[in-house]
Amino acid sequence: MKVSFATKNLLIYLAALIAGIVFASFYGGPVAYAPLAALLLFLPVSVIYILVSFKLLRVYQEIEVHKLTKGEVHKYRAVFENAGIFPIHNMAVGIYKDRCNLYEIPEGTRISLDAHEKKELFSGINCLFAGAYYIGVETLTFSDPFHILEMTFDVSYSFRALVKPRITDIAGKALDLENLINSTGQKSYRLYEDTPGNDLRVYQKGDAISSVNWKVSARLSELMVRLPDRMEKRTVTIIMNACNIPEREWDTEFLKGRDFFLEFVVSAARHFSDQGIPVTIIYPAGKIVEARIDSRDSFNTFYESVSEGLFYSSEAEYRKLQELITIHRETGNNTDTWITINEQPKDKDNFIEIYE
Repeated sequence: MKVSFATKNLLIYLAALIAGIVFASFYGGPVAYAPLAALLLFLPVSVIYILVSFKLLRVYQEIEVHKLTKGEVHKYRAVFENAGIFPIHNMAVGIYKDRCNLYEIPEGTRISLDAHEKKELFSGINCLFAGAYYIGVETLTFSDPFHILEMTFDVSYSFRALVKPRITDIAGKALDLENLINSTGQKSYRLYEDTPGNDLRVYQKGDAISSVNWKVSARLSELMVRLPDRMEKRTVTIIMNACNIPEREWDTEFLKGRDFFLEFVVSAARHFSDQGIPVTIIYPAGKIVEARIDSRDSFNTFYESVSEGLFYSSEAEYRKLQELITIHRETGNNTDTWITINEQPKDKDNFIEIYE
């Protein structure tokens, strides 16, 4: 709750209060003390009236879809219901304007409600960042009849949006591990070695003459060609080093960083899956979770999961992830490629660490 005063109106009120005190001290009687009592009780009664009004006010918010994608426009609805017997006059609506655009509900929209009245506001909404965060109506501001003081409250029923990141190719160049090939790991379903291997099949029109196995062909009396082996690749594991910051401290800069973080990791997952390289992604979803992505379905499952929010259920889970990063940073890996993507790196130009 935040209380503020309009300086000009407050000075007028104090001047009227002083005049009432002076008048009552000189003349006395009901005619003098009645206005003085009204002046003395005005602000306390106004504060009580506002507190009761807010306590009996109900605010509901919703979007037409459960999850939306960053940049998409959807329909938003806010419902304000006065459950009390006293009317609410000229209430101002404050919105989360740093993270979403409400096209038909501008900041400071005024609403008045009679006893037991309900009003609805509709608007198109566009969420600016990927992640899970509060949007829509943020605060409600009440004032007394003479606008001497204003009391601002956070809404009791905040609405959390689940915003999916866009699927882009921003991780392609940064994570081009095509040349990290050795004799161990997963075989690619798409890429093949340059030289023929041991697998054979019947010669087909267009096959290179150099791929013909003449000895086998002579024995079988049919041209047989050697097929190239599937290219062997390292297995890839990505650790999402999400920062552990309480939600009450999330500001615009944090949401921008989280947006880029999610978009980059989703792009990395898509990058490897498109190459036929299975990838394991370790990330915090309350507990530390491992997701193996080796198909379009598994990619979609991961994509939906990270859109629901990255968070640690306890400090122990955060330490667990940091210990895992430290182990692979210090020991390296002989058969696998481990990649750590840092949400808030010390050096913004080096937010990716690769351990081989």
